[in-house]
Amino acid sequence: MEEKQRVVPREDYRDETGLLVCGRCGQPKERRLPAMDLFGGKERIVRVLCECDMREQREREEQERLRKAAERAKRLRDACFHGSPFLRDCTFATDDGRTPRQSELCKRYAETFDPSDPGGLLLWGGVGTGKTFMASCIANAVIDLGFSAYQTDIAGIATLMESSFADRRANLDRILNRDLLLIEDLGAERCTEYMLGHVYNVIDGRYRSGKPMVITTNIPLKDIYQPSASSPWQRIFDRITERCYPIEFTGASRRRSKAALMRRSMEERLGIREKD
Repeated sequence: MEEKQRVVPREDYRDETGLLVCGRCGQPKERRLPAMDLFGGKERIVRVLCECDMREQREREEQERLRKAAERAKRLRDACFHGSPFLRDCTFATDDGRTPRQSELCKRYAETFDPSDPGGLLLWGGVGTGKTFMASCIANAVIDLGFSAYQTDIAGIATLMESSFADRRANLDRILNRDLLLIEDLGAERCTEYMLGHVYNVIDGRYRSGKPMVITTNIPLKDIYQPSASSPWQRIFDRITERCYPIEFTGASRRRSKAALMRRSMEERLGIREKD
């Protein structure tokens, strides 16, 4: 009897039949299996889970699920923002609230994201108005839902597509197979016909596969919807306008505000005071 008390947890006890009972929930922790030839003709006592044990097991399984989800989200974020790690911290929760309507629309898009729905967004407007931040918020929210995303720009596309033939195919598949593709600053740099060909192949590939895109640009919307007949972007714009809903971003440049804050902070750090 002393040996049994030594191995049994203090809050548990044995009932009148000698079976172990949980001292917290009152459910049995052991049960008897009838004598069978399989057991050598002897009765066996086996361990069973009481409600407390099952609850703890569910909690452990949930913790493991969350751990794996966090690891997957980190891998997806690393793959998405490979060249711009600071964008991993862009979330709707950290939005400064300067463009509430745009933020609401982008958040709703992320919450209802479906990789099989080809509909995307075209975030357009002046420099520093929050387009890249909001696109990154969408990507991070989509990743939190378990989907994959990939952020790049024209230079990034050109770099990927100018590799060896074998790598080029793998790189194109990488871009085309992500659940969401983000293309930053479309039209912000001068492009050769060769580069535009790569950009078109990527956008056309997403178009044909029915996968969504979020694109940011400083190009005025009228120039996107009504490009000149001689514009080298015409084929690209046709694909974009057919699939991406435009959201305009306006207001003062956030970059200028951040630059002013940085200067003031550095002046304080260096002990620089304004002249009287």
